[in-house]
Amino acid sequence: MRAALVSLFAAVLLVATPAARSTPDRPNDPAWPSEWGPALTRAPEVWQRGTGSAAVVIAVVDTGVAPVADLAGALVAGVDLLGGGVGQGGLAELGYHGTWVASIIAARGDNGRDAAGYCWACSIMPVRVADGSTPAEASRVARGITWAVDHGARIVNVSLAGEVPSADEEAAVAYAAAHDVLVVASAGNSGDDARHYPGAYASALAVAGTDEHDVLYPWATRGAWVPLAAPGCATVVDPNVGAAYGCGSSFAPAAVSGIAGLLLSFNPDLTAAQIAAALRSSAHAVEGIGGGRVDAAAAFTALALHATNVPSPARFPLAPATAAAPVEVSDLHGTLTGARSLSFVTGRGRVAVRLAVRPPARCALLLATGTAVVYASGEHGVVNLETSAAAGSKHLTISCAPARAVNYSLELERPVVP
Repeated sequence: MRAALVSLFAAVLLVATPAARSTPDRPNDPAWPSEWGPALTRAPEVWQRGTGSAAVVIAVVDTGVAPVADLAGALVAGVDLLGGGVGQGGLAELGYHGTWVASIIAARGDNGRDAAGYCWACSIMPVRVADGSTPAEASRVARGITWAVDHGARIVNVSLAGEVPSADEEAAVAYAAAHDVLVVASAGNSGDDARHYPGAYASALAVAGTDEHDVLYPWATRGAWVPLAAPGCATVVDPNVGAAYGCGSSFAPAAVSGIAGLLLSFNPDLTAAQIAAALRSSAHAVEGIGGGRVDAAAAFTALALHATNVPSPARFPLAPATAAAPVEVSDLHGTLTGARSLSFVTGRGRVAVRLAVRPPARCALLLATGTAVVYASGEHGVVNLETSAAAGSKHLTISCAPARAVNYSLELERPVVP
């Protein structure tokens, strides 16, 4: 039997504030002014380029995830390994712990509700291995990790920790690594340097909890074996009270999983090893662990996410690029199945793209300008994207899910090359 869930949770209902005019780096979620974690880790700098992709599935191996409003559209099919079977849209939630964790990862930002997670468009796969009142068995956690890998998760978050290693659990973490899935886990709440599992396994990424000044909380497990730290206190979404504030090392790995999902959204061909290496190499040193506090913007730069390696916000095949005619406005029409890419040249100034598809589908536009990546998405078949860019080549990717044939109309406004 593994140790109990590691969450020192103190719930405080936050007072809602009127939604204000928002920007990608200042979302209108009422709790945003209190969310120091995403601000400290520079997530808003990445949000200016894109806020995630539904094609990136992050499994939450925990107590289940309740279908709270701020996770609307985020939940995909999961499993209840306590006997409830596979579900869609949220599994039974007894301890609320899994919902808190999932909301840190992917609460929908800039929707005027509750809080903003790290990856606003990422998908959450609930994998229930504990009921929130008794310790989770390591063998069940192992089954949960393996199930998530086999059912399409790219990242597995385990905000649970135990002091006793398990051969089953270690094998499951190795299985994930062999299938290019990143396992992010809690370092623990012991306040000493004792190793906790599954975070301490070689193929996992253990995360400790730090405060606003990059100092480990007294309760945070430490030691040279811990490679990463992240904010250990966070605004979460609770099924009963909405936005609330909590502390514990359960919340630190959730921040890292959300950032990893955000990065993977820009380039789904990144490997788990590449993401882990970028997160570690770009982190800010923290006294007491072997690594540092995660920095989303620095990891984005470390991965060189730019026009040459950002094929799509989703895992769709790209059609051969076609050059647009050198006119100020170009209307493109046709049939799209999955994705299409095209290249064109512009002068300096405003570039605007409008996509409309029928029948309506969830679609996204990704525009690589050579110096930045701009992302926009829509649920009902209409997507608008606008940016200012320097003169030169641009690369636009259109992707829709599910990958069925749709009729599309694309309007492209751009300055003419002098």
